[in-house]
Amino acid sequence: MLFVRFTDVPDTRIQNYERLTFADAIVATHDLHQLLSEEGTNCSGEFRLFDQKDELLYRGTFTFGTGGTYPNLYHQVKDRVQRIRTKKEDNSKKMWLLDEIESETPDDYKRSSAKSNPIVSSTYQSRLTRLQRRLIYGAATAGILFTSLFTAAQWFIDKEAHAEQVTGVEQTWLDAYEQALQGEESSLIALLERKDRSEEEDALLVDLYLAEGEDQKALELTDDPILIETKLAELDLSDQEKLERLRDFQASHPTDEGAFDIATLERDHEIVTKMDDVEWTAPRVSAKVTAYIFLEDIESANDWASKTNDPTVQAKIDKYQDVTATIDGLNEKLKKTSSKDTAAREKVQAAIAAEEIDLETILYSD
Repeated sequence: MLFVRFTDVPDTRIQNYERLTFADAIVATHDLHQLLSEEGTNCSGEFRLFDQKDELLYRGTFTFGTGGTYPNLYHQVKDRVQRIRTKKEDNSKKMWLLDEIESETPDDYKRSSAKSNPIVSSTYQSRLTRLQRRLIYGAATAGILFTSLFTAAQWFIDKEAHAEQVTGVEQTWLDAYEQALQGEESSLIALLERKDRSEEEDALLVDLYLAEGEDQKALELTDDPILIETKLAELDLSDQEKLERLRDFQASHPTDEGAFDIATLERDHEIVTKMDDVEWTAPRVSAKVTAYIFLEDIESANDWASKTNDPTVQAKIDKYQDVTATIDGLNEKLKKTSSKDTAAREKVQAAIAAEEIDLETILYSD
């Protein structure tokens, strides 16, 4: 029998930390998702899937309401577990889990399996824990910038004031955090690898591995290539470095999300517009819109822009249309300008060139 525990769900209609049967969790997610969809609102929270011995089988984030991709927990877990690539020796466990999911799900909740059209929040970060949302990533030379972490952050902010309270072990951790602030994550990684970690620390270690370029180690902690690929696509790297990392990861752990993100970086707009079966994040919706703009399919671009609450996506379409209309007007003006009026023609041509530069900026900006 399977059980679920939710955490960080802000809506009180889902009880955090309560041990629910998988069937009850399906009903609860289905009902709240439907209610919030009707209200035009959304929220999300973490969940953990356990067996009856409390062994962790799967963990993820479920989004309720207008930002949701799945109608209930059954569809999300089934979809994601099916897409996880496993070693042969682990495949039997995967098949067992899929069988349990099927047997414990009421038939009525297996319907409507097609993914709904999501409205993706511009602030969405794929499956980030509350801890990770408190981390700020920046260009700290080699990688990750931390501004707060556990209660140790409080010591670190005012380390001198608390010096007498800090033990030798705690000082070791504080030194590791300080080094991580400066872009040296190796000490913190080593400390985390040696301890009995919490789930939040596992999630942190995944991000540290990715910052260090240890993509395989990050995957071994999660067994979720879609999660790792999505995190790779969101790293603060140059397009070329990111493309190389994604290609390497895709070669050994192919996912639809990987193919989509690679096509986005390669500016293969045809592939981007044709791919629909991926986990939609705000950057992927934006990439879809940009691809349709490149192909001059403004109707489709507007349709996809409606799936995110990020105003910059719609603004990009509007600005593109304004600039192209201006260019069309200037070209018409050029046609009507006498070939003998060299000064006037040069003035119009310069205006066209300036608008074309604006157009390139719109098309090639992130």
